[in-house]
Amino acid sequence: MKRIALTVSAILLLFATAEPKQKKAQPKKQEATSVQQEAMKVLMSGFSTDPRFTWKTQQDEAQRICSQYPSMEAMPAQAIQKVIQLSQADLRYPQWGIFWGDWREGKKIVENPRGGRFASYGFSDSPTDKGGNCYACHLIEKGMPGGTMGPNLYQYGKRWNITKENMNTQEALERVKAVYNIIYNSWSAFPCSSMPRFGHNGALSPEDVMNIVTYLLHPDSPVNK
Repeated sequence: MKRIALTVSAILLLFATAEPKQKKAQPKKQEATSVQQEAMKVLMSGFSTDPRFTWKTQQDEAQRICSQYPSMEAMPAQAIQKVIQLSQADLRYPQWGIFWGDWREGKKIVENPRGGRFASYGFSDSPTDKGGNCYACHLIEKGMPGGTMGPNLYQYGKRWNITKENMNTQEALERVKAVYNIIYNSWSAFPCSSMPRFGHNGALSPEDVMNIVTYLLHPDSPVNK
C-alpha cells in the first residue's frame, strides 16, 4: 500500500510541476499564430483578387517545415532530413537522362533576368519567360558583373575536375547529376536555402536545368575558359 501511495503522490507531483510550464508555453504559441495570421493578411492584400493567384500563398510541406525555424542552424536534424527527403523525391530529369545539354542555350537562360514570371499581359498559369536571373546572386563568366549572395561559379567545371578527356565517364556524369539536383531543387542539398527551386516551381523544365548545368560545367563553355 505504501508503494502505491508513493506512486500516486509522484504522479500528482509530476502533473503539478508540469502544469505551469504548459500554461507558460501557451501564450507564446498563440502569439506566434497571431503573427502568422497577420503576415498572411498583409501578403494576401498584395495579390490580385483573381482566385487563380491564391496558390502562391499555399506552402508545400517542405516550406511549412522551414517556416517553423528562424534559420537552418536552429532546425533539428530530423526536420532537416525531412526537407531533404521531400526535395529529393521531387527531382525530375530530362527526357534524355543525365547527359550533356546545350551550353549555349544554358547561357541564354542564365543571363535572362525575366525568369519565373507567371503572368504578363492577361493571365498565365505557367511561366511566360524562361530565365534564371543567375547573375543576381552569382559571379559566373570572367569580366561579367554579378552578385555575391551565392558562391562564385567562375571555372565551376574545372573545380569539379571535368575535362574533355573525362567528361563522358560515369564519374563525371555523377558530378553533372549532383549539380543538376542543386539547380532543379536546391533544397535537395541545402535545405531551406534562399536559392529558387527552379524545377520544383515549374519556372524551368528539366531540359532547361540541364542546359544550365552544361553551361556551368562543360569544358567548351566560356565559364571554364
